[in-house]
Amino acid sequence: MKRLALPFVSLLTALALPSCLQHATTVHLNKDGSGTLVEESTVGTQMAAMLEQMAGLGGDQAKDPAKEMASPEKAKARAATLGEGVTVQKVEAIEVNGNKGTRTTYHFTDINQLKLALSDGVQKALPKMPGAPEADQPKEKPTTFKYAAGTLTITAPEQAEQAKPEVPASEPDKAPAALDLGAEQMEPMMKQMMGDMKVSFKLVIEPGIAETNASNVDGNTVTLMEMDMGKVMENPGAFKKLQAVDQKDPAKAMAALKDFKGIKMETTKEITIKLK
Repeated sequence: MKRLALPFVSLLTALALPSCLQHATTVHLNKDGSGTLVEESTVGTQMAAMLEQMAGLGGDQAKDPAKEMASPEKAKARAATLGEGVTVQKVEAIEVNGNKGTRTTYHFTDINQLKLALSDGVQKALPKMPGAPEADQPKEKPTTFKYAAGTLTITAPEQAEQAKPEVPASEPDKAPAALDLGAEQMEPMMKQMMGDMKVSFKLVIEPGIAETNASNVDGNTVTLMEMDMGKVMENPGAFKKLQAVDQKDPAKAMAALKDFKGIKMETTKEITIKLK
């Protein structure tokens, strides 16, 4: 459970991402091992308006966040990190329920070469805040795929730990202080801020599934991870449990969150799927 929980726990660093973010990652696999990776990201109207205003304050002509997210150059750079033989097939600016964003479709010739770090895709899809430094996120190693003789094996490796800033023993009071958001009045505010956030990671087996040990299967679709923060925040004590998530111990993190409404998480250590 620990290995496949890691990409999910990495995304729960989360609370640093725009709360209006909606991001869906879907891998479509063909019988011959080729396929497509579709990454769809949108941000809410308030975030889009804020980005345009901030660009204008910086002296630049106001930018359309949807066009910035749907950048062919950004997509090409992303493709280069996804593995040998991955190319950009299509980049589209989209609008879904008033939210603006992008849908990028990549083509891969061999899923054995595909290396997919989910949180990396989320971060690269987002428009950059004008003047903001690059976010210092824990580095997530990619999920890898092994396909042979009609059977696909999915493995998420151990996640690299984020380096902590060193604090001299003689100056303990200069250690970075954790933000205390435990007050009861914070929970309703966070529910409002994070209620629209949705993230998912799915695999579609185009020929169909003959046999699998995956837990979340619907027809020819396997859901590896799905999080709807609006539903998550309806769980009693959700905010405190999310604050307490420890990226260094994903097993404990998932044990705390596994029964939450709004979370669907594959806990099998190594998923195998036999294609029809």
